[in-house]
Amino acid sequence: MGIFRGRKARTDAGAVISDRDASRGDLDALKQFAESRRGVEAYIEPKTSVTQTTLLLVASDGESIRRRVASAQAAHDFARKKLQIPVYDSNLVGIPSRKREYDLRQVKGTQSTGTSRPSSSSKPATSTPPAQTSTPKELAAIMTLESIAGVDPLPTNPSFDDLMRVYRKARSKAHPDRMGGERTKWDTVEDAARALGLPD
Repeated sequence: MGIFRGRKARTDAGAVISDRDASRGDLDALKQFAESRRGVEAYIEPKTSVTQTTLLLVASDGESIRRRVASAQAAHDFARKKLQIPVYDSNLVGIPSRKREYDLRQVKGTQSTGTSRPSSSSKPATSTPPAQTSTPKELAAIMTLESIAGVDPLPTNPSFDDLMRVYRKARSKAHPDRMGGERTKWDTVEDAARALGLPD
């Protein structure tokens, strides 16, 4: 079996697990990352009811990249044989703390310079409200999470902790396993989280 899949996996209820299959671009991005960073390790993230298998690479300083792969076996073979780096099962060993510490350092640097809110690849770091007023897109995302979570409106420029509390509640209510495999609300929640730069 090749490293790419021709058909998308689905839940028992028929919901598509991922919005696209692994591609050559995914593997090329992983290879480029591994070759340009030091101390890179691989972590296989097994398929769930809403995501297909992914391979997470974490460098010695905590910088990381995550891409789709066809299967856990394909991920293991790619990391060991092609990238020649250590590979672990994230369900057994967890994700290294240096990844989150790196993400938080990046956000602290962004906030301290007074630049715009972090992109979806960055992670908010503290409970301090952002210095600037939320953009219309961010306000719409916050309202979406509030509505799906079924909570009272958040204060103006809510803190990271407030956003994460509502995000987690919205994820719980919209999870396809709870919704019988229906994924529309889940995708809506994830889109809102990306607009706000919330961690997965």
